[in-house]
Amino acid sequence: FAPPKYGSERTLVIPPFLAELLERHRESHDNELVFPALSGGPLLTTDFHTYYWSPVRGGAEARAGRYA
Repeated sequence: FAPPKYGSERTLVIPPFLAELLERHRESHDNELVFPALSGGPLLTTDFHTYYWSPVRGGAEARAGRYA
């Protein structure tokens, strides 16, 4: 994947416990990505939506409908 456009950077402030967890995860995996695609590269937005978000969202809506 490519660096941000126009040389821009993003800073994400996270709590220390999360930084420690991410560091341990990085050290224990060959891939620097936290959520890589099955191929090992970056997870594309369309793949995330299709294969992960939509099924989870659909299940949540179905469960909420039973008790609404």
